[in-house]
Amino acid sequence: MPQVRVIQPISEQAKKLRVAAYARVSSDSADQLNSFATQVAYYTDFIQSKDEWEFAGLYADEAVSGTTAEKRDDFQRLLADCRTGKIDRILVKSISRFARNTLDCLQTVRELKQLGVAVEFEKEGIDTGNMGSEMLLSILGSAAQEESLSISKNLKWSYRRRMKSGDFITCNAPLGYFLKDGALVPDPQEVPIVQYIFSSYLAGHSMDEIATFLNDQEAKYSRKEMTRWYRTSIRYILSNEKYIGDSLLQKTFTPNELPLVNIRNRGQLSQFYVKDSHPAIIPLEMFEAVQRLMKRRAATHTAKPKPGGFPLSHMMKCGFCGSTFQRHLKKEGARWCCYQHRKDKSLCVMEVVAESEVYQTFLLMYNKLLDNKNLILRVMLAQLIELQSKTTFARPEIVDLNQKISDLARQNHSLSRLQAKGCIDSAIFIERSNRNNKLIEELRFELRQLQEPDRVSETIDQTNLLLDLLDDAQPMLEFEPSIFKSMIKEITVYPEKFSFVLSNGLVLCEMRR
Repeated sequence: MPQVRVIQPISEQAKKLRVAAYARVSSDSADQLNSFATQVAYYTDFIQSKDEWEFAGLYADEAVSGTTAEKRDDFQRLLADCRTGKIDRILVKSISRFARNTLDCLQTVRELKQLGVAVEFEKEGIDTGNMGSEMLLSILGSAAQEESLSISKNLKWSYRRRMKSGDFITCNAPLGYFLKDGALVPDPQEVPIVQYIFSSYLAGHSMDEIATFLNDQEAKYSRKEMTRWYRTSIRYILSNEKYIGDSLLQKTFTPNELPLVNIRNRGQLSQFYVKDSHPAIIPLEMFEAVQRLMKRRAATHTAKPKPGGFPLSHMMKCGFCGSTFQRHLKKEGARWCCYQHRKDKSLCVMEVVAESEVYQTFLLMYNKLLDNKNLILRVMLAQLIELQSKTTFARPEIVDLNQKISDLARQNHSLSRLQAKGCIDSAIFIERSNRNNKLIEELRFELRQLQEPDRVSETIDQTNLLLDLLDDAQPMLEFEPSIFKSMIKEITVYPEKFSFVLSNGLVLCEMRR
């Protein structure tokens, strides 16, 4: 009879859970550093008190709006580290510090659960590792959402009262100014940039030429938060009344619904024009001359197309052979014909297309897009922004900077441990922690600088421009060449349909009648 000997399994040492903490700290710079150091100390001591836990870092964002996750850099870094398997559990003080949007909160928690990461909300006593608490999480998340809306309404009420009295000017200083005690003060380093833009435009340079020059002189002319100049940014500066010392208030507003996103005020709410609200950096005469020139150039551009040019010139290509279409006048009207087909019908079977048919099909496509711009363009924009956020973390230089930030956070962890053991006093702890936190802020600035416009960024810009165009628009009854040229990059002609390529690369097909 065979003998069986049982070989006992080797008992594995229990693996410690890697626990991280997330917080949003005060936006006041001095208070922020001390708050960060204090929270590092608190969470380090708390996590170290658990034998089965290992400190995986503290992630903290300034107290910007918590209604959307995209604005929080460290929150995105936390999610990225969770996706790469660096974290097993997250500690958060409360749901309102994690998210003030119920949908974002639940989506994030569900994604983290799929990744095997639990979130513990201390104030509410919720541990998402026990998913029986999801209903409670939804209820509390809704309460946090209502709290956010209430805070937003109170702030807007306060802002509008100050607008009526003339006490409120702006929360953000435009290029050429900085904020000091709530007032706009000219910035000596940036004033020459604004003056150059105005004088160059009056001298005959186009907005694109000015933007190109400023991009070429990036080291001298780029602002911290502006990584690249575009025609739209030049136009915004040239039309901004703040440069003559006046302020038009409530150009945009935030509706009382989530997501809390600013939209342009097109008469929905009152506006307030405050004269001489701050020092001017552009003479009134120069500003008015620029406005007249902008109107004159716009009128010239739309009213007088290039000699011999037509809206469809160089825009149409054959879906069979790829050749361009050429225009020919007939008794019944203008026709467009594939070059290869016109040369020899045996080379391409594509039939001739009536110009009026193309125009009518464009009108049909345009009006459909106008009616569904939110379902098409705004959804596309949201997806592009999400893609941009995800691809950013894959770049090696950004991964390196994130690693440096994590290393500094670990240094703060070590400092906290030494301070808890009495090896260093509180003054040294705060001084060194503050120094590390300043380095963290510098590294975060480098991260923002590395986010140079790429294909995704350019597509986002073009999608925003399309939305700006359609936000002002009414249904189009007759073909307008200027709108067509600003929206359409190319048309591919097929026997049964036209394929319109929009300026942002989106392809919309419309069946031929």
